[in-house]
Amino acid sequence: MGNTHAWPVSRTTDLAEALALAEKLLSVASWYRASGCYLDAWARDDDELRRLTEAHPGARVEWYGQGHDDFPAKVGLGVPVVAEAGRALRTWADITRCYVLWHDLTWPAVPELGLDEEYKYAELQVACNSHDIHCEEWAAEHTVFIHARPGHDERAAWLAAQVDARVVGPPEFGW
Repeated sequence: MGNTHAWPVSRTTDLAEALALAEKLLSVASWYRASGCYLDAWARDDDELRRLTEAHPGARVEWYGQGHDDFPAKVGLGVPVVAEAGRALRTWADITRCYVLWHDLTWPAVPELGLDEEYKYAELQVACNSHDIHCEEWAAEHTVFIHARPGHDERAAWLAAQVDARVVGPPEFGW
């Protein structure tokens, strides 16, 4: 058991730029289950909930309060294809804070750093309208996060360098 650490490697107001960087990072990884991708958003009122679920009728809704009137509600969607994830994320980012998370990845070994292949903690995330992985605070920017084993700062920096990016802030405690 354990949690990831998540290193921000880009903050940009251009969602297309964030998604393009994510696709480059995905090309560095290998998949052991390519359908391991999902989106999460938070509806804070009836209007946001209606707009999110109308945009993607297959989305599931989880309520945090006692009943179906207690907000926020978490809206989730499984997405099997990278391009589909980008389209869905663009739609939801126009409505509220949300993120896409690719998991079931394997980060490559980096022998020069003494790092073996990593699959348990290998994830990639784009958080829309937020600087944190849980999308708790609104921001005008979208943040790309590399998730890896705690203490593997060198792996995060190495992965970012493979796509001409760099770590732009301290890691945060992940999932």
